[in-house]
Amino acid sequence: MQKTFLLILLTGLVLSVASPGSAQRRRARAAAQAPRVTLRDLPTIAPKLNSANPDEVREAIDLLVVIDHRDVIPHLADLLHSGRNDAITNRALEALRGLARVESVEVLTEFTTHRRVSARRRAYAALAAIEDDRVSALLQRGLRDSDRSVRGAVALALGNIGATDAIDILFRAFDRGVIESAIAIGKLGNEESIERFSGYLGQRSLGVVLSGYDQYLRRDDISEEAKLTIVDRLGEVAGGTVREFLSAYLRTFSDRNRSELKQRVEETIRRIPEGNQGQTIGGAK
Repeated sequence: MQKTFLLILLTGLVLSVASPGSAQRRRARAAAQAPRVTLRDLPTIAPKLNSANPDEVREAIDLLVVIDHRDVIPHLADLLHSGRNDAITNRALEALRGLARVESVEVLTEFTTHRRVSARRRAYAALAAIEDDRVSALLQRGLRDSDRSVRGAVALALGNIGATDAIDILFRAFDRGVIESAIAIGKLGNEESIERFSGYLGQRSLGVVLSGYDQYLRRDDISEEAKLTIVDRLGEVAGGTVREFLSAYLRTFSDRNRSELKQRVEETIRRIPEGNQGQTIGGAK
């Protein structure tokens, strides 16, 4: 159970690179490391996308990312429509993710229904990197994808982009077993949603529920009163996993912090015996 909790948190960290800010940082790194090319070089680079040499095609894709202009998007879209091998297709989708241009929304939407799971996952990741009003609804469609890994990645992406309009569908996805929705719910839900989320205690893996609580507890826009309620609920559950979770949360407080919340966390930890791996609600561990 503890491993499940840690795995979910690590997955959330890995998937967080889908945010627009991360896309901009990737473009900056690519620009710093790549040859100096500009939009003037596009007529020379674009024809190389049709090369029979895969290395030449990959190099051309990378150079288009360095150019970083909306005019490169049609060339990458044509490449994707040309039916090249899986490796080239994946690289082109990753390039669109790095560019994070609104002009690529249409072609990326097409690839969210691609036959290959890895292509669909990359298309959704690329959409999540784009700042556009259409993105949230497109990602929400991915919560119904036939592949579990796509559904999980999309749930995390919705949390990362701050898609508060998706909270209800994320709860429904969680009901259907998309466990990554717990993290997104914790990032997006308002204080009223905490009670709804707490209903999963004893119904879902404790580690999964804790991954959502972790997000609620670390948010500045959630009141101390609401956080106290979470800590009290976890005190009722008890067990070694809860003790470790609260101990990790306690380390986020400064030494000078004298808040009621910090004191409640300390008191709850003291009430849970060390080494107790039990869990008292619903019998789920």
